[in-house]
Amino acid sequence: MGSKSNVRRRAANSRRTARGQRNGAERGAAAGKIMRNAAGKPSPSRGVRRRRSFSQQNLALETEGALGSLLGEALRTPEAEGYILTHAFHPYPGRFHYLLPRTVLAAITRPGERVFDPFMGGGTTLVEALQQGLPALGNDLNPVAVLVARERTRLRTPTEARMVTAEAQRIAVQVEALRREKHPPRMEQRFQHRLAAHYQPHLLAELMQWMRLIEALPDDDRRETLRAVFSSAAVKFSNLAADSQQGVPRSSRIAKPIGKGAASRFLVDKCGELTRAQAALAKRIAPETPPAELYGEDARLLPSLGWGAVDCILTSPPYPGTYDYYAQHRLRMDWLGLDGQALLEGEIGARRDRPAGRGDDSWSAALGDTLLTLARVLRPGGALALAMGDWISADHAVDARAALTRIAQRGPWRLESRASVRRAVHSRKEKKAYAKRGKWEHLLLFTRLAAAEGTAQGGRGRPRPPPGT
Repeated sequence: MGSKSNVRRRAANSRRTARGQRNGAERGAAAGKIMRNAAGKPSPSRGVRRRRSFSQQNLALETEGALGSLLGEALRTPEAEGYILTHAFHPYPGRFHYLLPRTVLAAITRPGERVFDPFMGGGTTLVEALQQGLPALGNDLNPVAVLVARERTRLRTPTEARMVTAEAQRIAVQVEALRREKHPPRMEQRFQHRLAAHYQPHLLAELMQWMRLIEALPDDDRRETLRAVFSSAAVKFSNLAADSQQGVPRSSRIAKPIGKGAASRFLVDKCGELTRAQAALAKRIAPETPPAELYGEDARLLPSLGWGAVDCILTSPPYPGTYDYYAQHRLRMDWLGLDGQALLEGEIGARRDRPAGRGDDSWSAALGDTLLTLARVLRPGGALALAMGDWISADHAVDARAALTRIAQRGPWRLESRASVRRAVHSRKEKKAYAKRGKWEHLLLFTRLAAAEGTAQGGRGRPRPPPGT
């Protein structure tokens, strides 16, 4: 019996060894796959997947107008297309796919025309405008959006990219050395009590040293880039689930323990990834193209932009009651010392407004004011493209196309073309709300009317220019 048991045991061990070797070979093959980095050169994947853009099914398409078919192509998200260049940097909820502005701008702009996005978010429209040689202007009341858009539109040479990454590597070495000291220097953060609640002690200490050393750098583009890179890691290493799940802690069943030095490795890798993408973007942009202009103003006012300052506007307005960018980015603003008061007071359509009784009516009024301001800064005859999807209000579906068209009728706008793509629904709430007509995403193209045209259409016509213009 003993002999037979030994034989069976050796056979079982042999099978386990063979299985382990097969699994190891498969893991090695997967890890050895070649993927393309942001510069378009092959590099080892190191087990990291290429970031994918949001994937949505294109179930049906409706179009109107001369450019309806083209707008439909812009809306149809390619399911297998990942983020490229600087588009991959930093999470930012609510952004549209980069092929949308690329397609639309190629069709509706002429060389040299100034493109403006009043709700730029991470700057997707600006990056695509620059690649087409168009002067790009962006605005967002969220200071984190300005931080991210600045880096996504920043251009570097390969030598400059390596220098910034070398700075990150130098900081990582210092942080590791400080970790071994019994009494390392401390950095006092204004909101340290809030930060401490969101991090494991060793991660908080590691990130504190990173921020202390970044802030000690000269006030130049290296420091700005490293602050933005740090922002990309702030939520990832916290106990929060994700940007889109405000205040929701990570599930203890899902969260994995994060070892010492993990944040440093991530920050160095992310810095290299970003700066290589900036160098790759620079190769795609004509030398005579001016740098992007960024503003952090209320889109209902835009005091820095004069009468007829831009030729084309492409944007995605904020959804009512869907996002709360102040809550999503408060952790980042605490770390970086950014003032979010203007965002807290002026964010349009914030989710926090719904319990306070400020819902769709407040959003409609704010967007109406924004469109009147956009009529001031856009030259007569200029194009306004608005991308927006349907949403749910009080368990009922709201048609975004109808809402945007109704609001635009208050100003000097004429709808020229539109496209609508039906999207899949997943949650029980969505299936119930969109049961009758489905959930749609829309792209509307308006023309800014001249004064006489606007009056003839029954609108307010061309807004009166401010005194002295």
